[in-house]
Amino acid sequence: MPEMPLPWMLAGLAAAIGALMGLMSLAVPRWGANVVRLAPHPEMHGGWAEFRASYGGALVLAHGAVLLTLAMSAQAGAGAVMGASLAVGLYWLGMAIGRAISMLVDAEQNTRTRYNAAAIGFEAVMGVALCAPFLAHLG
Repeated sequence: MPEMPLPWMLAGLAAAIGALMGLMSLAVPRWGANVVRLAPHPEMHGGWAEFRASYGGALVLAHGAVLLTLAMSAQAGAGAVMGASLAVGLYWLGMAIGRAISMLVDAEQNTRTRYNAAAIGFEAVMGVALCAPFLAHLG
């Protein structure tokens, strides 16, 4: 079996982390709620389902798609790996961009926090790691 290129390994590690975060939110939605520092609205029922869906199932399947293309790269090809990992990587980079914009535009809402700064760093690292196969292909 040929050795996996480093950019693919980085994408695989980030995908595994994202899938694990999703599994935790799916199994224990309070965990996901604590990570994103949100809670269901007490007067609107069904909020825990949103954490299981948005921070659980969606993360598991999106990152699972990257892991699946990596595992099946011999059959699926490098293009499948690049496409799946790029899509999920751009998702993470979009979160970092949105959070950075909020820190600038919504400063009066106390968005300039250490948590948000650290989250931007984490989201950027996840995004770049997941985009690594595509970026490596560009040269």
